[in-house]
Order: sequence, then structure tokens, then C-alpha cells
Amino acid sequence: MQSKRLPEPAEQPSFHTIDELMMMILQVGKESPTFQLISLYIEKNYLKIIFMRADDLAEQMGVSQGSVSRFFTTLGYRGYNGFLRNLQAIVSQQLTAPQRLELGSPQGAARSQRKSIVREVRNLEALDRVTRGEAYERMVAAIAAPAPLCLVSARMSATLLPYLSYTLQKMRNDVYVATPDTPQWERLELAQEPAGNVIIIAFPRYANELLHLCERLHRRRVPFQAVTDSRLSPIVPLADNVVLTPVTTSSPFDGYSAPMMLFNLLLQDAARQMPQLRARMEAIEAIERENHVYFAK
Repeated sequence: MQSKRLPEPAEQPSFHTIDELMMMILQVGKESPTFQLISLYIEKNYLKIIFMRADDLAEQMGVSQGSVSRFFTTLGYRGYNGFLRNLQAIVSQQLTAPQRLELGSPQGAARSQRKSIVREVRNLEALDRVTRGEAYERMVAAIAAPAPLCLVSARMSATLLPYLSYTLQKMRNDVYVATPDTPQWERLELAQEPAGNVIIIAFPRYANELLHLCERLHRRRVPFQAVTDSRLSPIVPLADNVVLTPVTTSSPFDGYSAPMMLFNLLLQDAARQMPQLRARMEAIEAIERENHVYFAK
């Protein structure tokens, strides 16, 4: 089995549970009265914070934005955004849609929408670093390889599969989709049959049926790669190669702009490694013209 290689994150996560977070902030809170105020606010409102910017947080507590930045630097982050990504990775696994709806709109719809757009833009900008990593290159190679390719997901994360599979089936043969309602789902566990390359897509809230499948594949030494949102994702320790892409948690439903762009970039780079692709695409185009697939005046 191939060794795991993960891209180096901009900030290393400093806590993996809410209990660890509470221990950290209470310790830092001892350094000054302002830090104590910030610590107590986080302790009581950490669910709300995942939808807040640094200036929102400062305004709510009545402290300067500089004090907020110094607090999170003291925690070991480069700033508030690094802490926020860590907190979102923990909380998004357990936050229900009704809770998101209740917590995500206290300042009005217009401001909430603006914050969502800003976060999506930042996530898209982060993809530049993702595409420079070895894990990304290994996934590109798997997509371009002639071996069968199986795309696997469940529930909300599986809504990304139609775009990915539709495009890949134009680019190459032997592309399959496995979701819990398909025969391919169970066949993945038949280790005696070559599975080809397998790519798992898993974003919060992580579906147990998908996680349990990954655990079984891992136990049976069936290799697979994964696209997920965080080093804290339960898929990470099970996969042979992981590409991380940020997901926006700012509404009852996560924003998938960055994952969609990541897939587009993966497909573009895989296309460059497929020398027969041009002839295949021209043949498909000819068939579509003959069958009047697309509207034309």
C-alpha cells in the first residue's frame, strides 16, 4: 500500500475536540483581563463564532480587533482565520441544519450573504497552494491512468458526483459511480477483484455509511484516495492519499464552490496527461452534431 502524503497546511490545527479548545483558551485567558473576556465569550458562544468575522467578534465583546488578533496569535495561530478554520472543522461535523439556520443569521440576510461570498473567495484562493502539492499530482495521475476509476460518495457530498462523472466519461473509459444505492458500492469491498483507482469524496456532515465503507476498505487493504475538507476529517487516517479543499460553513448548507473548482482543475491537469483525448473529444463532438444534441440556430 502506498504511503500517505498530505499537503502541508498553512496552520497546524491546535485542538481536535471542544474540550481541548476550552483548556487552551482558559490558559491564555489568564494573561490579561482582555484575554479573559475573550476566553469567556468563546467558551459560551463557540457555535456562533463559526459564522463570525474578526471584526464581528470584537464588536460583540466590546474589545479592539487588535486584541482579538493578539489573542489568537497567542493561541499559536497566524491570526483569527486560522483558528476559525480549526473551529469550523470540529463544529461542522456535529452542527445540524436547524442549528445552522438559527445561528447563521443574527445580523441580517444581506450581511450574512456578503460574508459567505468573502469566505468562498478566500477558499478559491487557497486552491493555488493545494494544486502545488504532491497529493494533488497523485490524484491527477489516478484520473489520467487507463485503469478503471470509481468515484464514491454519499448524501450531500454525493451531489458533486454527477458533474465529475459526466465530464470524466467524455474524457475516458471505465468511469463508475458508487453510492449506497448502487451495486458498485458493495463490489468495492471485493479485494480479490482489482478495483482500479478509487476516489472517495467526503465533506461535513460526514455520512456514517461512507465512513464505515472506508473503514472496511482500509481493513481489507483496498487502496483509495480521498478529497475532503480538513486534516481532522475522519477519512484522512484511512486513505492512501488525501487532497484537502476548504468548504464554506456559513449557512444551513455548506458552500461547494472550492470543491467544484478543485475538480475542474484536476480534470484540466489530467487532460494534459491523456494524449488520445483530442481525438476522443473530436469523435464525441461529431456524434453530438449528428444527433443534434445541442441547440443551434
